[in-house]
Amino acid sequence: MSQEAIATRELLTTASNDDLGPLVEYILKASTESLTASPKYKKYHLDHTQYTDEIFDEIRQFGGNTFVNLFRKEGPSYLDVLKDAAKKVGVKDADKYSIVELEQQMIQALLRKATKEASGEDQVELEKVLRDVGLNERDYKAFISGASLATLLTPQLYRLFMYQASSLIAGAVAKQLLGHGLRVGIGFTAGRFGSLLLGPIGWVLAGIWTAVDIAGPAYRVTVPCTLHIAMLRQKWLCEQEVGPLEEAFND
Repeated sequence: MSQEAIATRELLTTASNDDLGPLVEYILKASTESLTASPKYKKYHLDHTQYTDEIFDEIRQFGGNTFVNLFRKEGPSYLDVLKDAAKKVGVKDADKYSIVELEQQMIQALLRKATKEASGEDQVELEKVLRDVGLNERDYKAFISGASLATLLTPQLYRLFMYQASSLIAGAVAKQLLGHGLRVGIGFTAGRFGSLLLGPIGWVLAGIWTAVDIAGPAYRVTVPCTLHIAMLRQKWLCEQEVGPLEEAFND
């Protein structure tokens, strides 16, 4: 199955209210949002599944230059929004990746940066986490140096790990910006991985929000939204390629 088997707009139509809720919250925290003015939001605002097109288009609008958007009816493509957000979290050569690849690069960039910046027991334990999913010492060093986990793990391990990592990163973002975590709902316990990753990831994200505030308020919408959508896509891909998530994480 092609990784590009589902487009972003379609992906959002498969999501639940719990999945979509954080996207709406990120948008509504922006003073320049226009979502609340849309007829569908006014009618269904508690049922996010009824206005996924409006959510998607609003994210794209935040990704565009405000002045330019005055002269066009919609924002830039989602891929362009994603490239811009990816650069903000430290992805190099963002222009060469597809949407799915770029989302995976964002997840790995944050994980790599957290591992590099952690110290003491956190650094040791994060290394253990990566070793536990199948990285030997050489592979671990290769990942830290920039190699993709896709080339270092088996396809199934890579898919499961990417969904787990993306869920925890999206949860850390929500905790910092919205004041609450996510209802992941996949029937697995993050355990040591979650407790260790959220600390270093939290430090990395704090630095990103500072840089984002300097770069422009729109990034406060596009960066968390693209990371959240990356998690939703990893969930969808995991379900399609590995099978029911409850079974996969309980094996």
